[in-house]
Amino acid sequence: MNTAQQARLDTAPVYNKDAVKKKQHILDPDVELIERTARGDEQAFEQIMAKYERAVFNTIYRYIGNYDDVEDIAQEVFLRVWRHAGKFKGRSKFSTWLYRITANRCLTYRSKHKQPPISLDNMVEKGMIPDSLKTQTDILQRERVRVIQQALDELPERQRMALVLCQYDGLSYKEIASAMKVSVSSVESLIFRARTALRKRFDILRKQGRL
Repeated sequence: MNTAQQARLDTAPVYNKDAVKKKQHILDPDVELIERTARGDEQAFEQIMAKYERAVFNTIYRYIGNYDDVEDIAQEVFLRVWRHAGKFKGRSKFSTWLYRITANRCLTYRSKHKQPPISLDNMVEKGMIPDSLKTQTDILQRERVRVIQQALDELPERQRMALVLCQYDGLSYKEIASAMKVSVSSVESLIFRARTALRKRFDILRKQGRL
């Protein structure tokens, strides 16, 4: 080995597994909790549930639109977190890994059950419902909400899931891609097609006087 080669070796960065692990913990504090959960620490698991239970419940409900089954699916999600905590490798944020489990359980459930349309409770708050919908009588409002719910429910499953994760959960396209195990470009396409389909459907409904 010549002097130049030795110099390069002497100045090459040294991989420090502990330092990398420490950095992961700083960037994502949930890493420590999931690692403790993998070792059977029930207290750490309870902290994860306390932090993410509401978000998981909301995601499931917004996707399947049926309160009766939300709790069962959420239990399945967290049971998988408990059983498979050791499989979390830190290649993504823990929250993204959790959304991936949630998305998979929702897609599996919807493939086996014909569910009623998504609830639009939060869509009204987010301004996704036309203002006219908010000012009509209760009977007319319920009918229009039903029509919009039906339009949303007609979206293909993966378009619907991508839209829910983006619109309600505020995930970035990169996070959605990781959660759904697709490319970022696929997520962009899913959301674009979902929004385009809804826009066209809503235009038709408006012309029919149903919005």
